[in-house]
Amino acid sequence: MKKICFHIQKGGVGKTTISGTVAASLARRGKKTCFVDADLQGNASSWYCADTIRHDIGDLLTGRAKLPQVLQEITPFLSMVPVIAIGGTLKKWSETELATNPKAFEFLAQDLGGMGFEYAVFDCSPSFSLLERAIIAEMDEVVSPLSPEYFSVDGIEIFSAELKGIEQKYRRSIQSDKIALNMLNLSFSRHRAFEAALNKINYKIYTIPQDSKVAECQIAHKCIFDFAPQSKSIASFEALTDALQK
Repeated sequence: MKKICFHIQKGGVGKTTISGTVAASLARRGKKTCFVDADLQGNASSWYCADTIRHDIGDLLTGRAKLPQVLQEITPFLSMVPVIAIGGTLKKWSETELATNPKAFEFLAQDLGGMGFEYAVFDCSPSFSLLERAIIAEMDEVVSPLSPEYFSVDGIEIFSAELKGIEQKYRRSIQSDKIALNMLNLSFSRHRAFEAALNKINYKIYTIPQDSKVAECQIAHKCIFDFAPQSKSIASFEALTDALQK
């Protein structure tokens, strides 16, 4: 099973949108995929889990529920491990128990693989707390979402340094050579300039155009493929998914 995390220490870049759409894209290809919401804000869970969440990732990690009780089926090939943003236990668990249970996400990945999942896609909070570090340490690949803003390149440099520290501490080698440049509008000169500057650094850049349909599909609790199959952003999400499947 391949484990993919979408992470950058900056909010508002479309991290949840990209991770949730890639998870849906993999599932549409017949790949059994689990979308894991490990973001304390719970936006991904609000998007895909329109019904009440009975058990979440916090219950799983504290032993209050088993994985089959937590999993929510979104489509025949897409399931989700949700998080309860208000009243959930993930934050408290990460602050009080994670340090003594550092292999929790390794065990979660093993359990998902044992259930036949081919991909696990993680959405994380935009920070580098112990929780995010523990998740990233178990990933095969981390993709950094960016928006075309002036300070985004600095964010990539900070993330790269943090990732190296995680690799050294956990003695892992984690692939991290892809940037998802989100909400790009080439009619703006500053966006064109930013894209040109970004292409000079040593990353593979996958651009996703500005598209109002992406925000609208989340309100409808659907993926972009079902909500707006003619959306101009679909080809870009598919290209990123192609790269992550290789």
